[in-house]
Amino acid sequence: MQSLAVLIAATGKDTVSQWLRVDLVAIIMTISGAHVFMRLVAFIADQQILSVKNRNPDTSDLSALSTGAHRAAVLGAMRWGINFIVIAVATTSVFLRLNLPSSALVFLGSVAGAGLGFGAQQMVGDVIAGLYIIAERQFGVGDIVRLGPFGIVGWAEGRVEEVTLRVTKIRTFDGDLISIANGQLRQNVNMSRDWSRVLVTVPLPRESDIEKEIIRIDRVCAEMARDPKFAEMLIEVPSVQGVDSLGEADVEVRVAGRSLPVQQWKVERELRRRIATELRSTYAAIKVSGGVTA
Repeated sequence: MQSLAVLIAATGKDTVSQWLRVDLVAIIMTISGAHVFMRLVAFIADQQILSVKNRNPDTSDLSALSTGAHRAAVLGAMRWGINFIVIAVATTSVFLRLNLPSSALVFLGSVAGAGLGFGAQQMVGDVIAGLYIIAERQFGVGDIVRLGPFGIVGWAEGRVEEVTLRVTKIRTFDGDLISIANGQLRQNVNMSRDWSRVLVTVPLPRESDIEKEIIRIDRVCAEMARDPKFAEMLIEVPSVQGVDSLGEADVEVRVAGRSLPVQQWKVERELRRRIATELRSTYAAIKVSGGVTA
């Protein structure tokens, strides 16, 4: 009996010693290798993203900026997918090296699945929504967008600064940086795609010659289109579309045209200034004839 106990103890000692020499070393190498590989993937992805950003340093070129952001987002998605596969393979290898019984593996898998199902449900939804945004190219860095609605907050409007798998960051016109989970982006309005609408409403006194004033406004629009500073911004020369509304004191006419993306506000401001300068004499003459300044 004593010799049998000694034999069992020696066998157990040899088994533990063999496990420490073989399996433990393999587990450490697996974890270390997975960590090194993930760091290498992160380094390569960061270098590629930096290369894409440096390739398009001109922030005014929205199409190139959006394309670069799309490529950077795709690289981020690939990095996330590779890291997920590496972690899954490393974890499976470690569990196999631990020689756990199948019932224990099933229990651990069930616990992990339940944890992911409850704890990471929102994150998984955000990632899936981010994949759709990137794949469909709904918007990109540099685009002017309106996102929402977000309950009582309403819509968020501004310029997109970053798009990742999980969040979208926009800079509002007030300078605030908003980070929005992609899963909450139920609707979005892209105001920077292809072209933008130029709309200016001009009030005219009811006593004025409407047809004559429309001709003058169209002449102002044509002169602005010949200005080299603004000609390159215009896709369609603005012109009077007709009378928009009738008021008690004035008549509103609408001027409409098309411009390059995100340039409509600059064109509208200049167009209002030129129209106001042109029609100043008309307003002054009506005031004088009405006895206001006489």
